[in-house]
Amino acid sequence: MSHARTRATWIGGAAIAALATSLVSSPSQALQSVDSDAAAHPYSAHILVGDSDRACSGALVAPQWVLTSKSCFADASGVVPGKPQAATKVTVGRPDLTQTGAGAARTATALVAHPDRDLVMVKLSTRVNNVQPVALAATPAAGGQELRAAGYGRTKTSWVPDRLHTAAFTAGTVGTTSVDLTASTGAGLCKGDAGGPVVRVNGTTRELVAVVGKSWQGGCLGTDSLETRTDAVATRTDDVRTWVTATAFRAQGDMTGDKTADLTAIWNDSTLHSYAGLGNGQLGNQVPLFGGTTWATIKHLTKGDLTGDGIADVIAIWGDGTLHYYPGKGDGTIDGPRTITLGGATWAPMKNITAGDFNKDGVDDLITIWGDGTLHLYTGKGDGQLNNGITVAQGAATWLTVKHIAAGDFTKDGVADLMAIWEDGSLHRYTGKGDGQLNAGTTMMGGTTWSTIKHLTAGDFNEDGVADLKAVWGDGTLHYYSGKADGTLNNGTTVTVGGATWGSVRQFA
Repeated sequence: MSHARTRATWIGGAAIAALATSLVSSPSQALQSVDSDAAAHPYSAHILVGDSDRACSGALVAPQWVLTSKSCFADASGVVPGKPQAATKVTVGRPDLTQTGAGAARTATALVAHPDRDLVMVKLSTRVNNVQPVALAATPAAGGQELRAAGYGRTKTSWVPDRLHTAAFTAGTVGTTSVDLTASTGAGLCKGDAGGPVVRVNGTTRELVAVVGKSWQGGCLGTDSLETRTDAVATRTDDVRTWVTATAFRAQGDMTGDKTADLTAIWNDSTLHSYAGLGNGQLGNQVPLFGGTTWATIKHLTKGDLTGDGIADVIAIWGDGTLHYYPGKGDGTIDGPRTITLGGATWAPMKNITAGDFNKDGVDDLITIWGDGTLHLYTGKGDGQLNNGITVAQGAATWLTVKHIAAGDFTKDGVADLMAIWEDGSLHRYTGKGDGQLNAGTTMMGGTTWSTIKHLTAGDFNEDGVADLKAVWGDGTLHYYSGKADGTLNNGTTVTVGGATWGSVRQFA
């Protein structure tokens, strides 16, 4: 890079062949191994854009999202939203990129740029469930505060390092969108560190206050030897927490990626249709899904994200007793069936099924009532398949008299809960413990008035992070009951689409 004495320069998006990446501990002596602090920053991400074309750093801020600098992806016209223009690999939780056991490697599937700040959210192909995302700071860095930056950028001697490095900085002037960083002795930032996390210690928690932006690059390989300045500028993140969390939010039952649950139904003509959620409990018009009238033999239908990509999949038990899932494409439609191998054709005796995340691993699980009245949970593996079942102790073998079940997070604690309508027409909620088991039931609103319900399902239909219920009543009307986050429900609202025609629905999810 040419020597610049007038301003700091961007340090991301460099061509690796000539301008690779790493954070150095000293302008005069680059780190050649993972430093002792690197393991304390497992949320750090290495982002490789294109076929060994460009690289930068980032921070895992949600299981399926990495935050980084726009310079990682920007061209002359800025960041193009949606799918990255070049294939992008994101590696999280590996201080040493040559190792494969720790962390995870994902492909980037979407970019969401902040409208007026040097920040972009990168959506990963599937969730990273074995790395804890970094905490988001709620207040800005203060002048004189000690901060720590991490990145995979260039060293003094290597164009393409494969190890995470960290260094100490002191916060200087804090602007409306940025914070100046003064390097400690021997610290510096180089090409490829752009987007890397800048954190402070708050008690025992490291919290993200900014991401790396510009640096003078003193002491970096390829920088003019006359350049000795090592200060940098980082982009503040403390005041964009709402944008980060809103971007990363995913709704249970969402088939279109718009953060609202959608509905699927098999009608009495044996066709399957989807109905896009509008975000207010109401639904859009029906969209026929593939298969024509071949859905006649379906015995049970539900929806859940079995693949960990944030999009709901359709799950069905066929008349021959086999269990299948249909991956959601993200546009409201589904792919062809994949067989769930567990159990073979033994699913025929099932009385009820529903799906939700009962063990808090980010992948939905299947919960079932068998013909003997016992309740079982099958945790999802994240690849569409299921682990062996465990018996849910709550209720023992009394579940045979349950008419309908629906799973969703009604208490906003990240764990699915179970709603059940019993034979006497009463609705009960069983909160999830997070280990696949349930707490004792709580009677819900309406007393025994739920006896005429024909179909029941759950999903986040109003984008507030709390599961809601949708129910088809005996008169053929569809009603929506929004969740309050304390496990209770608001009074029902009629869903206008379809009028009183929902009585002819055979299966509902």
